[in-house]
Amino acid sequence: MKDVADSLYIHPFMLSLWRKQAREGKIVVKAVAVNKEIAAELKQLRKLKKEHERLKMEHDLLKKAIAFTSARRAKSSPSSRTVKARTRSE
Repeated sequence: MKDVADSLYIHPFMLSLWRKQAREGKIVVKAVAVNKEIAAELKQLRKLKKEHERLKMEHDLLKKAIAFTSARRAKSSPSSRTVKARTRSE
């Protein structure tokens, strides 16, 4: 709720008070006609934003996994094993 109040540039208490008054029927608003096309676009936009966030998280996770496996391979690469084997046999 604090995020919503901050986005409206009001104190969270004021938002809480207005919500309480609306629940109690002290604040009544006129019905607003909603353009169905705009509502559908907003719904799609929310869906796409959510999907985008999920994909960004997956991408970051994959980058970390690649870095991790690359680091492990570098430590155990065949060339490093060959050098170790040569030094042991000499």
